[in-house]
Amino acid sequence: MKKNIQEMILLYNFTDELRLMEIKTLLEAMKIKVITVDKEEHYQKIGYLFGLKGFNKVQPTNEEVLNFEYELMMFHNFTKPRLDNVLKAMREKNLQVPICKAVVTTFNRFWSIARVCHALEKEHLAMQKQDA
Repeated sequence: MKKNIQEMILLYNFTDELRLMEIKTLLEAMKIKVITVDKEEHYQKIGYLFGLKGFNKVQPTNEEVLNFEYELMMFHNFTKPRLDNVLKAMREKNLQVPICKAVVTTFNRFWSIARVCHALEKEHLAMQKQDA
C-alpha cells in the first residue's frame, strides 16, 4: 500500500497580499499544503518550517535583517512532473512565477531561510551576468 505523502510549498517574502492570496487559493485547490513564512523568521531551518522530524524552533542569535528582494518558493515532496504542473497552472492563471525556486533536499533542510535566499540570489546574479 502506497503511503500518501503531502506535497507542501513554502512561500517567503511575498509582499503583494492579493497575489499571495491568489497563489494560495490555486495551490490549495491542487491539494497542496501552503506554508507562508514571515520575513522575521529568516533564521529558522527549512526542516522546522516544513514540520520535518528532528527539527526544533531556533531562537534568533542577533537582530540581523535579511535584505532579500526576491520572493522564494520552496517545494517539498514533489515529483518533477507535478512541480512542472504547478508552475504551468500559475502561468495559466497569469500569476508570475517567482525567480527564486528551490526543492527541499537532504542538505538544504538544515539551512536557514537566509542561507537558501543567499544561495539562490548568488545563483540568480551569476545567471544574469552570464546572459549579459
